[in-house]
Parts: sequence; structure tokens; C-alpha cells
Amino acid sequence: MIKILFITNKNDLTTDFVIREIQRRFLSYYRLNTEEIGVSVFLSLNFQTGNHYLLDKTTHERHQLSSFTSVYFRRPMLHEDVSPDLSIAERQFLKLEHYQTLEGIYKILRNANWVNPVFAIREAENKIYQQILAQEIGFIIPDGLITNIPSDFINFYKGHNGHCIVKPIRSGQIGLGHTQEIVYTSAINHIPNFEQIELCPSYLQNNVTKKYDIRVTVVGSKVFATAIHSQNCEETKTDWRQGEHILPYEEIELPQNISDKCVKLTQMFHLEFSAIDLILDVYNNYIFLEINPNGQWAWIECRTNYKISQEIANLLANETY
Repeated sequence: MIKILFITNKNDLTTDFVIREIQRRFLSYYRLNTEEIGVSVFLSLNFQTGNHYLLDKTTHERHQLSSFTSVYFRRPMLHEDVSPDLSIAERQFLKLEHYQTLEGIYKILRNANWVNPVFAIREAENKIYQQILAQEIGFIIPDGLITNIPSDFINFYKGHNGHCIVKPIRSGQIGLGHTQEIVYTSAINHIPNFEQIELCPSYLQNNVTKKYDIRVTVVGSKVFATAIHSQNCEETKTDWRQGEHILPYEEIELPQNISDKCVKLTQMFHLEFSAIDLILDVYNNYIFLEINPNGQWAWIECRTNYKISQEIANLLANETY
């Protein structure tokens, strides 16, 4: 019997798309909003009996972990509003206890069908490793340098006539309490001083002159490519996520060799799903930027005719069409 566990948080709207598809198929599922652990969701992991279960006091349901055949891993969050009587150190201790408990649950569920395996996600998030594997399978990648050596920074900058961008080595999200800020990819308009360069490794790339950006959503062996016309607006030319303008999106078909590389790279990271960012430059070269193993995709489904949620549901239900 198919039973699907969704691991996410209450505000994750993307998961709603897949759940609607699972409901349409009348499949059994449970949504674990991880910030509810200790609030409305409780758990018991018995190592002698192997009786590991979740108890939802809102729905009055008990879910054995062994009953889940598939797991959709999205955006788990930890409960932040703990007792104000606790010290900062005590709150940090409780947060780590929750985190390690979730890590253990992932291991208990290791034999389920995951989209995506959490430990594969973590490996795939490393942008340095991404560039190495992408180049190995034949993708064109931008000239890039990660350094905190001033002379190397300056030589790279001057070698590209100052036509460079700087981007985060990881996600670019900065947590500020309950809010998040994003560090966008930005053009460099001057050379920082030596102290600034040495403080932290910087990720530099040559600033590719592009026709448009491409978001490639890979689900299993299916490829959904969307052109994002980022060059229509000045503030989105370097990073299409920046600015308030709603950009035009267009369904496109990639050349077969590029499509095959997207699937192959996804599989090399042991992923079932990925969101890959490419550029089509002014010379019609498809250039790899990065792969996001847990990227957002609902906005693409809303603005195109792509049925991404159906394909994800197919994977979770072990159905292929």
C-alpha cells in the first residue's frame, strides 16, 4: 500500500501542489510540518521494539514510520517560539536536539522512496562540486574563481576587463529572526580593498552577455525548460530574481544533448528532482550556472502548461507514464 510522507513546514505552498495531486488519486499521505514537533505533533522511537511513530494531536492520528513508502522532502523548519524563561544556550540546546531527532528519522526512513534523499541534497548544494561535475559531463561553464587572495582576485577582474559578477558560494539566504534576506548575484563595479578580499572567499565569474536565462526543472527523466526573459528589465539582467517586475516566461525545448546533460547531472547527484539554471548567451551557447536540488517550481507550473506536480506525484506513487 502506498503511503507518502511530506516533510516540510506550514507555509510551504509548493507542497500543496503535490498534495492536491495525491488527493486526486486518493492516495494515503501525512504532512509533517516539522515546526509542529513539540506543539501538536509528538513522536516515539522505541529501539527495543522498533516501534517508531508520529502522534498528531490535532488529527488524533498515529503514523508508523515503517508505513511510509515514499517521502517528499521540501522545507523542514524548527519550532522557534520556545519558552521565554529559557536562556539562549538552553534554546540552542533544544534546537539541536530537535534537529538531531529529525536526522535520525531520515535515517529510519532511508529505505523509502525519497524525492529527494536529504543527504543527496546536501551534497548537490555544494556549488564547487556542481561546477566540477557539470564540466566533466560536457556543460559549458562560465570562467570562475573562488579566492581570498587579493592578487588572484585582481588578475581575474582585470583579465575580464572588469566584466565580472560575484555570487554566494551557498544559497545566498541570510536569516534575521523570522525574516529572510537574499544576497543576489551582482555585477562588480570596483575592486575591494585587500582586507575585504582576504576576509572571506569570493566567488567570481565572468559576466556572460545573455539572450535570456533558462530554468530547467528535471523530474525523473522528464525535462521542463522555461525561458526567463531577464534582459527585458535593467534590474534583472544580472540576476532574474531581483526587482519587482514580472518577467515574461516561455516554454522552450532544449537541444537533446543539453536536455540529456541536465538529466545526467541530476542522476549523478542521486536526485530524482532538480532545478537547473542555464544561460543562452548571444552566441547561442547553453551555459550551466548551477543546480538547485530542492528548488522552487510551483511558479513555473502556474505560468506555463507544465504539469510538474503530476510528475512528482508519479515518482512518489512509483508510477511512470
